[in-house]
Amino acid sequence: MSTTQLFSLPNELFPYIFQYLSSSQLVELLADVQSRRLQALIHSFITNLDISQQTDQWLQHYLPRIFSNSNLNALRLQDRHIPSFYSDFLSSNIQSIQVISSDWTTDLLKQGLNYIRQQHHLKQLSIVFTCLHGKGDVANDLFRHDSQFQHLIVTGRFLYFDLNEIEQCNQLRSLSIELEGMHRVFMLIENLPNLQELKVKLRTEERLVQPKFTCKDNSHLANKLQSVSFTGASKYFDHIEQFFTCVGMAIEYLCISIDLIYYIIDGKRLQQNVLMKMPRLSSLDLLIHSALTYCDPIDIQTFRSSYWQQFNSIIYWHDIRAHQHTLFTLPYKSDRFKHFSNNFLSSWTSNKPVSLSFEQVRSLSFVTTTALNCEIIEFMAKHFPNLKTLELSDPVHLPGSEDEDVDRQALIMQEDLLFDRTLQLSSITKLCFVSQLQHDDYDVFRRFLHLLPNLTHLRMYIGRSLFNRLILHENADDFVGNALVRIECLEMVRFYDEKNVLSNEEIRNLFPHAEIHFNYDGVR
Repeated sequence: MSTTQLFSLPNELFPYIFQYLSSSQLVELLADVQSRRLQALIHSFITNLDISQQTDQWLQHYLPRIFSNSNLNALRLQDRHIPSFYSDFLSSNIQSIQVISSDWTTDLLKQGLNYIRQQHHLKQLSIVFTCLHGKGDVANDLFRHDSQFQHLIVTGRFLYFDLNEIEQCNQLRSLSIELEGMHRVFMLIENLPNLQELKVKLRTEERLVQPKFTCKDNSHLANKLQSVSFTGASKYFDHIEQFFTCVGMAIEYLCISIDLIYYIIDGKRLQQNVLMKMPRLSSLDLLIHSALTYCDPIDIQTFRSSYWQQFNSIIYWHDIRAHQHTLFTLPYKSDRFKHFSNNFLSSWTSNKPVSLSFEQVRSLSFVTTTALNCEIIEFMAKHFPNLKTLELSDPVHLPGSEDEDVDRQALIMQEDLLFDRTLQLSSITKLCFVSQLQHDDYDVFRRFLHLLPNLTHLRMYIGRSLFNRLILHENADDFVGNALVRIECLEMVRFYDEKNVLSNEEIRNLFPHAEIHFNYDGVR
């Protein structure tokens, strides 16, 4: 289409054209066209702009045109970009900024925060760290008395700070942050009097003795806090309980989705020490996972009191052989389910009649305590309809436990499933076969390829024994050859078996179209 033909199109068609262009491509188009009519249409279409992948040369050329757009509302950029547009930012009306920080250090980010923290028109700030293990020392540049943003999101890195490093922030209404331990949550609560929504991802505490917070006068602490969410992992559930004792009066929504180390929590303790501290609580989402041996199962009767009937159904899953305890409310809202064992079908109890469905789960992890069979696959197909990733791994064998001396010659797949040719899980595209049970069995491997017809990502150990069987059947078994051609990504697991490791050329012959990665540490 020529430029003349493009300009002759009616205005109503341009939104359909623009939806196929990125915001940065629209900026380039804005600079290239001379038609005021088309420029006005582009201006109205650019409200959220992502320049995080652009070069410094691109910014120098297009930056003036970006901020001449009075409709620009949200901006996504690298931390190193902030100083170059600061003067233009002062005259803009941008209300939301997402900053990408890719460095181990935070020097560039802190410099940028000093530029934008005090801008009254900026309502939301989001910081995304792409280097997970770098410095977490930006809290004293975020939580200052002159900070004007109302919504703050920090992801990808845990922040570390002391009480004397942060100041009271009266404007902040919503906070999402990653922290180690609950003591820093209390520090923040003391300095955020108008906070209404709090989301915290907890990291397992590294200190042997965690500092505790004392609630001497909690009347001024977060008395506007209405929504709380805790995710991640913790060793100290009593610190979480103390939090609700201090600030639970106004909370209406609670989400707890954590791996709890050293504890399992029954309904009586949750009711008395957590929920009853929140008289306004009307909505509850729970997912508490614990891995404990030598521990009695939770009594589901503790969740059948009249108090629990006001909330959604509680499910308790317990597997003795895998040492797993999981409590969760329905509907199940996580995108993954960890640590199933293959004999899970009889291990479910609930506090009232329910119908199980896990439509949001995309990743399912199995512990290979018993062999897979048709009944398990049928259960998965019915209750996990949107799975993308299936992982098979060996259980952890704790010293002194009853199954410490597990039979390494046990089966991972029973004969009914091995010889079945009808069952398939077509939604799964990734298989992590990191169990050492039958990892070199050709028939088992072939059945997995048939079970997962849309498999494109494979993570497993392929040694000399399986390789020789594959080569032996290569000419007579077109199905396996065609399935391996479809693999786009192969992650090789070695299990430290150096004698049977394949060469790169041999792997490439098996998987001609795959991007190949090596994982020398086994299961990760």
